[in-house]
Amino acid sequence: MGLPELKQKIQMQIENADERLLRIVSSVFDNYLNETEFVKTTENNLAEPIVAYDTTGKPLTLKQYNEEIDKGIDDFNNGRFISQEDLEKEIDSWYDE
Repeated sequence: MGLPELKQKIQMQIENADERLLRIVSSVFDNYLNETEFVKTTENNLAEPIVAYDTTGKPLTLKQYNEEIDKGIDDFNNGRFISQEDLEKEIDSWYDE
């Protein structure tokens, strides 16, 4: 696929995208265009670099990113997860509704 075809494909995908996807794409472009992005934090009113984005496109500082990882590990350690097998069963049940 050449550059013109890739651009056309992306334009079609953007035209059919929902708001969540558009916000994510916008964040990716913003991050790409600004080599290092910073977000002002409430702690000491310092600007910290953005290291990641959550599933809604919200920028995360390194501290926020690590906190999210810690929450995920805590969820796993406390059994707050669903197995692959149970997830597949749940998805299959959606088709029966």
